[in-house]
Amino acid sequence: MHWFKDKKWIWILECVTIFVFKTVLTSKFTQFTLSSSNARYSDNLVQHLNTSIIQCARLCNGADECTSVNHNADTGVCELTTYVPGVVTPPTVAESNWNIYYDDRFVPAVDAWQSSSYVVQNGPLAASFAIDGKRDNIIKGTDEKYCAHTKSSYSYWGMEFRRLAEVSHVIIFFRNESTVKNRNSNLQLLISPTRQDSDNNIGTDCAYYVGPPASPSLPVKIPCAQHVTGKFLKIIHNQDTPLTLCEVEVYSV
Repeated sequence: MHWFKDKKWIWILECVTIFVFKTVLTSKFTQFTLSSSNARYSDNLVQHLNTSIIQCARLCNGADECTSVNHNADTGVCELTTYVPGVVTPPTVAESNWNIYYDDRFVPAVDAWQSSSYVVQNGPLAASFAIDGKRDNIIKGTDEKYCAHTKSSYSYWGMEFRRLAEVSHVIIFFRNESTVKNRNSNLQLLISPTRQDSDNNIGTDCAYYVGPPASPSLPVKIPCAQHVTGKFLKIIHNQDTPLTLCEVEVYSV
């Protein structure tokens, strides 16, 4: 009789475990949306073999720089990419049995501003360069504009979302230059419901990034300590150096 009871509880435990495992997979997968059928991005970060689309999506979730995937349903090949359809989208290649899925938690920006702008030969390095969809953070020349750059220290940079969002994490591409990477430190990420609140530093802290990043060439994923709902992000630079942001991406829950 005891043996039967033990087996019964083992069976119940196994059923619960399977249910929870499937629920986690489904939850992860629903964060991805089909972007293109019979198409594939030609450039990718890394390739994985023998995966389902659910496993492929989970692999992307686990990679800080990944925002979309190529997946072949026949072969199970999964390719992680850094593209966001409509924002950072290279030409697609028509290929049968390949599909493109993207992380639909990405929250598009509609406007950006900063406390001051550093001016180069070709004009000011305005706040909008950090929401233009260009993740290029390599120095090319003083006359090329690709990153937002403040002129003064203890500065700030702000952005407005296209929609109200429950923010999960923020990905930042800093200026890729080791000699100035210590500037990429001491950032307060504040989420606010209105522009007026944001301007007055009223809101809820998403996170505080101490920094600097181990490698300035790689993006930094900053998770919120708690999910914060709002429509504005303000990055406050608590440091006596200018702030340079090459791209800022916000993701919801």
